[in-house]
Amino acid sequence: MDTQNRIKELSEKITPERLQKMRRALAWRTRKLAVVLEDIYQPHNAAAVMRSCDAFGIQNVFVIENRYPLKISGRVDTGASKWLDITRFKSPTCTTAAAAKTREYNEFDIQNTKRAIARIKSLGYAVAASTLREDSVNIGDIPLDRPVAIMMGTELTGLSQTAHECADIRFKLDMLGFAQSLNLSVFTAVCLAKLSERIRAKDDSWKLSQAEKDEILLKWLEP
Repeated sequence: MDTQNRIKELSEKITPERLQKMRRALAWRTRKLAVVLEDIYQPHNAAAVMRSCDAFGIQNVFVIENRYPLKISGRVDTGASKWLDITRFKSPTCTTAAAAKTREYNEFDIQNTKRAIARIKSLGYAVAASTLREDSVNIGDIPLDRPVAIMMGTELTGLSQTAHECADIRFKLDMLGFAQSLNLSVFTAVCLAKLSERIRAKDDSWKLSQAEKDEILLKWLEP
């Protein structure tokens, strides 16, 4: 059965109101902006990031699991992650969060981060690493001439050295008070708000093609 007929068949199994919500969400979805999470260990932060991605119409999320396996708090997530395309890259030494606290970053982790970033770049993304380092640009100066994947690191120490080295761009969000950092999920939401607004104001290239919309809709409709 072809895609259109399958969509028609499955659409008849849900209410018209629910189908309309799906189509409305698809109308605002984009793959021109994506999120990369490296070694996030707090489930509520991961869940809040997923909710922000859904809220700002971000379809692609990439997860790098080196020491910490990603866990998403269902109470915070409230089902948002099921609407996203989540790709995971897991280090062979990634086991449990408890075990991760006792081991150092190793060669398997380094290679996993390199593999993940190489794959993301192969999809056409410029990878932008969030940082507090001096050799960074303000978020407002990130070029938008091609798709951008913003990369966030673990809550306490941020992105790994490998992530910094492999990124195409290193960016910061200027802090105007005494605090020079934000909660991970808050920081991600602010970055998505700023960048998604710029991308949508630039032109219509952020929109999904009809084929992409059909592909995603079919996935959403599948039981």
